[in-house]
Amino acid sequence: MRLTHSLLSIPRGAALVLFYFIPILSYGQFFQEEDQYVVVQDLTSFEEDAIRMEIIPPLLTDSMVVFQMPKIVPGTYSVHNYGLFVRDITALSAQGDTLPIKRSGINSWEISQAKELYRITYRIEDSFDSEEGAEIFPPAGSSNEAHVFLLNQFAYIGYLKGRKDLSYELRIKHPKSFYGSGAWPGERSDSLDIFKYPNYFQLHDNPLLYCQPDTSSIQIGNSKVELSIYSPNAKVGADSTMMAIQEVLEASAKYLGGNLPLDLYSILVYCEEDMEGQFSYGALEHHRSTVLYMPEIDASSLYQSIRDIVAHEFLHIVTPLGIHSEYVHDFDFADPEMSRHLWLYEGVTEYTSHLVQVRDGLYTKEEFKEVMWDKFLSNDQYDSIPLTLASRHTLDLFPENYLNFYEGGAIAAMALDLFLIEQSNGEMRLANLLESLSKVYHADTFFVDADFFDILADYSFPQTKEFMVRHFAGGQDFPWERLLGNVGIDYQETGVSYGWSLGCDAFSYDLEQSRFIIASEDGIDDFGRDLGLRLLDQIVSLNGDSLAIYNFQQVLEDYQNNLREGDKVEIVIARPKRKEGFKIKTLKATAQQVPYEESHLMEWQKSPSEDQIRLRKIWLNQ
Repeated sequence: MRLTHSLLSIPRGAALVLFYFIPILSYGQFFQEEDQYVVVQDLTSFEEDAIRMEIIPPLLTDSMVVFQMPKIVPGTYSVHNYGLFVRDITALSAQGDTLPIKRSGINSWEISQAKELYRITYRIEDSFDSEEGAEIFPPAGSSNEAHVFLLNQFAYIGYLKGRKDLSYELRIKHPKSFYGSGAWPGERSDSLDIFKYPNYFQLHDNPLLYCQPDTSSIQIGNSKVELSIYSPNAKVGADSTMMAIQEVLEASAKYLGGNLPLDLYSILVYCEEDMEGQFSYGALEHHRSTVLYMPEIDASSLYQSIRDIVAHEFLHIVTPLGIHSEYVHDFDFADPEMSRHLWLYEGVTEYTSHLVQVRDGLYTKEEFKEVMWDKFLSNDQYDSIPLTLASRHTLDLFPENYLNFYEGGAIAAMALDLFLIEQSNGEMRLANLLESLSKVYHADTFFVDADFFDILADYSFPQTKEFMVRHFAGGQDFPWERLLGNVGIDYQETGVSYGWSLGCDAFSYDLEQSRFIIASEDGIDDFGRDLGLRLLDQIVSLNGDSLAIYNFQQVLEDYQNNLREGDKVEIVIARPKRKEGFKIKTLKATAQQVPYEESHLMEWQKSPSEDQIRLRKIWLNQ
């Protein structure tokens, strides 16, 4: 096969450079340099869910080096062990001789005679189809398929221990019909793309999606936003998805002042045809892009989820991609130390992703209140651990509490926002504080993790530190009656409320059928008996809306908000037959309300004062 590209490079200012010169694969020739890796990633070598990788490391003077794959990557806060996907790793000299290499850990290999090391080769499997990848959050995973490659490069490419700050030249050989979407610029051709990164962090931070191109772009403020989507059955497309998220992107940009700290942002959407009972869809943020892993469902059901997720990921450009501590800034991929401030990185971002929507009129104030109420309820399901402690030990002591930073962390962010509005009499919001911090602590610098509460006080009010120590570090309950009362919301920790009955309050879920199941006869109430519900009935639809785990919340919200006294309810159920299969039945009854104990009751005051209305307007812009 002929050579399609050659490279000749001599370091600037060097009078004489020692190098080896040898052909690699059959589409390039390379010098081995002191300060650069050359990586060849061959998507055309795809076989049995694996592709071939070749790495030309920098020139070495060591007798032994360690090749390292990441144990964990920023934004995931859980151990993934990407070394588990490496197969048939080999170390070679310039003459093609095999060098001694042995596994020294899950993610590391010791290479002897390292002075002679010229090339590292291995095959790498993807996480999506591997049992090894079962615990990996899919947006942080990898996919090798005939029709699509999701290249989170930390799942494919490693580094020599102690040398992750050297530059990388990445050469991707790909099928001629494929296009690689992503935010990092590169030299592209019909079969070989070349990308250059200053260090491993930038390499890992810029994912690529290779497939038949389906892309769309819009201008948001001073930034171009590009979207690329892989939908195996073309149920959703790039243009329609972009239209669905445009408003929330514009609302986010408006919240950030209109001018964003980047000129290009890339959204990569990977739709999964068959999630096989796995519902851990979501996204992983990067400085210039985000990767979304979503179920391939009807577009109308997908778009609201995508809107909320994109708002969250896009706003990560504020924190931690902007404001962050030393533990994020110099991330240790092999043995990371966790920050105390996941509440800032995830909680503030999650809260803000909904706040921008209510401030721009995409939510009503009632809808925003319902979103936050759901987070109060979700927070109650977790152990009551101080936020800073749970964050610091999220990898070892409290991994099960990580997801609560999207719930408890978000309501903590709301508390801080309301506290700042209270202390400043409306002159300062959380957005103003973050804007001030961003001018000093941006992507190129960091704050000292242990000093952050002092920093917050310096940029706001002295009493802010006491508030943070008491509630964020000490775990004391927030003074919700006072904070919410300031903006015209009456708050009760517990109370009695009324809602429209579903006929049962005890459900389980059939993963195979993707349906909710009546799990207890004792849970069937008067309305359920009027309908004729039975134990093990499976809910197919509720008032014409199909019901599954991915749309459960939205369907129930519509059910509760749209019913009126005297309305008829129609529930389609699948009733198990005696031997096998199901009989589909339609059940009808007049809607009934039932009283139930409820936590965190929040009601807008009917006659708020002028000052409460003023502060609410400052908070929600409504």
